[in-house]
Amino acid sequence: EPQSFLEKLNPASSVKKVIGVVSGKGGVGKSMVTELAAVELRRRGLKVGIMDADVTGPSIPKAFGLSGICEAAPLGGILPKETKTGIKVMSVNLLLEDITSPVVWRGPVIAGTVKQFWTDVIWGDLDCMLIDCPPGTGDVPLTIFQSIPLDGIIVVTSPQELVSMIVGKAVRMAEMMDIPVLGLVENMSYLTCPDCGKEID
Repeated sequence: EPQSFLEKLNPASSVKKVIGVVSGKGGVGKSMVTELAAVELRRRGLKVGIMDADVTGPSIPKAFGLSGICEAAPLGGILPKETKTGIKVMSVNLLLEDITSPVVWRGPVIAGTVKQFWTDVIWGDLDCMLIDCPPGTGDVPLTIFQSIPLDGIIVVTSPQELVSMIVGKAVRMAEMMDIPVLGLVENMSYLTCPDCGKEID
């Protein structure tokens, strides 16, 4: 029989929908799309959490002005930080004394950390969790796809031909693992000239 690699969510948590934000390429704006999607969902009255799975390049806490170390729950587990508007956030930068310290870990250790963000963090009752995935199709995205019950992914890309080719790999990976692609965001398509208002591709 096919073996399931799904990890169990922390018993003190309930998450209705889980959406991954992915790209084969770095620097296309996955974290920004994750942040903006979370803010919009929160504005619509949903209870939202963000798992920052980009362990070696975490940026979610900084974007929301979060700092300090997460607290341990009295009966075990970790409590996520909360933004001013009530978005729950877990990131490796909320576990480090010095946020400039590099995370020099091998792939399996990073993948294990991401699993613990699912099994050990007390998320409470969430309508939607967004997972900011690291770029590529390596250990961590594979762990997320296999270990966390994703309802779908949002793919982030930018218009360059090189980027679209690499992003295509992430889409194919999702297809191979039967994870629906909910949408594609083309970021940095153009800029509007501040002087004349012309759009520059």
